[in-house]
Amino acid sequence: MRAFLARHDSMGPVNAADIQRFCARDWRLIERVKADCWVEQKAAASPAAAIQLAAELLQYARTLRPDWPNATQREADLASHIRLAGMLQRVLQERAR
Repeated sequence: MRAFLARHDSMGPVNAADIQRFCARDWRLIERVKADCWVEQKAAASPAAAIQLAAELLQYARTLRPDWPNATQREADLASHIRLAGMLQRVLQERAR
């Protein structure tokens, strides 16, 4: 196991003070700022921009995992989208009553 870790460890020496500062961050504030930023970005983005972002994320993911998603994962994803579309359709029908 040590040999594996030695080959795959990309970190150099760790500074204890850096770790303490990292742990002491105001994580709730960071979460709120990130959430606000996403709300603003989503509100300002056009559908074309959202599709472009999705394409860029897929391209990046494939640089990390060229085999992702495989056929089974794609089928499961499609099934999830079909279920969601059905749920949304039922909500629309209920509201129309």
